[in-house]
Amino acid sequence: MSEVQPNNMHPLFLNLERIPVLLVGHDELILQALKQIVRNSIHCKIKIFDENSSEDLIEFSSDKSNITLFHRKMEEDDLQDFALLIISTEDHEYEEHLLQISQNKNVLINVIGKPQISDFSLVSVIKKENIKLGISSNDYSPEVQERINRIIEHSIPSDLEEFIGKLKFAYKNPLMNREDELKSLDTITADYLDQKQKHPLANSEFENLEKITKAVRRRSNIYLGIIGVMVLIGVLSYLVFEFQLLPDINAFLNADNHIFYKMLAVGFIAELVVGSTGMGYGIICTTILLMLNIAPPIISASIHSAETFTSAAGSISHFRLKNVNMKLVKALAIPAIIGAIIGALSLTYFGQHYTHIVKPIISCYTLYLGINILRNAFKNNRKKKRTQKSSRNIKVLGLFGGFIDSFTGGGWGPMVTGSLLKDGRTPRYVIGSSTLSKFILTITSAITFVITIGIQHWNIVLGLLIGGIVTAPFAAMLTSRIPIKKMFVVIGILIISLSVISIVKSLT
Repeated sequence: MSEVQPNNMHPLFLNLERIPVLLVGHDELILQALKQIVRNSIHCKIKIFDENSSEDLIEFSSDKSNITLFHRKMEEDDLQDFALLIISTEDHEYEEHLLQISQNKNVLINVIGKPQISDFSLVSVIKKENIKLGISSNDYSPEVQERINRIIEHSIPSDLEEFIGKLKFAYKNPLMNREDELKSLDTITADYLDQKQKHPLANSEFENLEKITKAVRRRSNIYLGIIGVMVLIGVLSYLVFEFQLLPDINAFLNADNHIFYKMLAVGFIAELVVGSTGMGYGIICTTILLMLNIAPPIISASIHSAETFTSAAGSISHFRLKNVNMKLVKALAIPAIIGAIIGALSLTYFGQHYTHIVKPIISCYTLYLGINILRNAFKNNRKKKRTQKSSRNIKVLGLFGGFIDSFTGGGWGPMVTGSLLKDGRTPRYVIGSSTLSKFILTITSAITFVITIGIQHWNIVLGLLIGGIVTAPFAAMLTSRIPIKKMFVVIGILIISLSVISIVKSLT
C-alpha cells in the first residue's frame, strides 16, 4: 500500500466574501468544491468555466446570483480581478496552459487531487459556537471526509464555550499583573482538564456504544457466514448422494493427472501473493502454469475465466465508491476489447500450431515482469516533486494492454494502470476506471476462448477459484505481518527462476 501524500499546506482562513474564485472543469469534484465554498461563504463571487456542464452543476448554480456559469474554456483575460483558481480536468494540455497563465498573473491555483502542484487547498470547516476548525483531508473522498468531520465534531466538548469565556475574563484583567494573569489561566485550564478526567464526556459513551454495535455486527456476520457455509455444504451433500454424483466428482478431481489439486495450490499461492502485496494475479498463475507444461491457450483462458469473478467484485466496489471515470473507461475498454479478441485469437492459433515458439515468448515476458518487480523492490523511494507529463494515447494503451493481457495471461496492471499513474492522473480514478476496464476485457477474453477452444478447462478454473477463496482471509492477515519489500524480492526471484526454467525447458 502506498503512503499517503503528506499535506504541507499552511493553515489559513480567507474571507471569500471579499475574494472572488474561478472554477474550471465539469466533473463531480468541481461540484463538490463549489458546494464547499458556498456552504462557508454564501456571497462569494464565483465564475465557472465548463464546456459540458452537468445537469447537477447547472441546477445548483441557476438560483444563485453570485455564481456565473460559462459554457466555454477559460482564457487568460478571464483571470482579471481574480485571486484563486480551482481546476479539475482530464485534459493535461489544458491544465498545463491554465497553470502557466495563472503563474503569469500571480493567481493562486488548486488542482484537485494534486496537492504537490497546488498553491492552496480547500478545507472542510467545522463550526461549534464561536469556534471554527479547518480540516484539510489530503484529497480524501467526500464520504471519508464527512465521517472524519463527524468524529471531530463529536469530540469537541459541549461546554468548551463556557471554558473559553473564563479564559477571556482572566486574560488581560486590569486587576491582575502579568504573572497573576498567567497563573489564573493555568489554574482555569488545570481545573477544566481535571474535571474532564473525573467526569467523562457523554460523547465517550456514544463512542463506546458505537464500538459495541460494530463488534456485535462483526460477530453476527461471522455467525451468519458460518451458517450459510454449513447450509451450502448440506445442500451440496444432499445433491451428491441423492443423484449419486460421487463417481463423477471423483473422476473430475482425478482427471488430467490430478490437475485440479495442482490448480488448487496455484490459486492458493497466487491469491496469497496478490492479497498481501496487490500484485497482478495473471503474472503468478501464468508463470507457474507454464512450469506445469499446460498449453498457453488453456493457461490464458483459465486465468481470465477465474479472474472474471474477482475483477467483478473489485469493479462493483470501485463503482459504489465513485472511483470510476466513465470517460476514461470508454477510452480504455473499447480498444481493450478489440485487443483482447485479437490476443485470444492469436494465442489460440499460434498456441495450437507453434507451441514451441509461443511458450518461450510468454516465458520471456514473465521474466521481464519478474526483473521489473525485483528492480522496483530496490528502487530508491525518496519522494520527488511530481511534474505533469504529456498525455498518452489512451486508446493505443488500452488496445496494446488488452492484447498483451489476453495473449500472455496477465500484464494489464503494470502496463496500463502504471502508465496512467505515471502521467500524474488522480490515483483513485485511474485504479477504479482501470479495474472496471479490466473486468470488461476479462469477460471478452474468456468468451473468445470459450468460442475458439471450447469449455475444456473447468477443473483448472475451479481449482484456481477455490484456492483463491480459501486463501483470501490468510492473505489479509499476512498483509500486516510481512514487510512488503521483502515479499516483492521473494516474488521477483521466484518469477525470474521459474521463467528461466520454462525458457530452458522450451528450448531443449
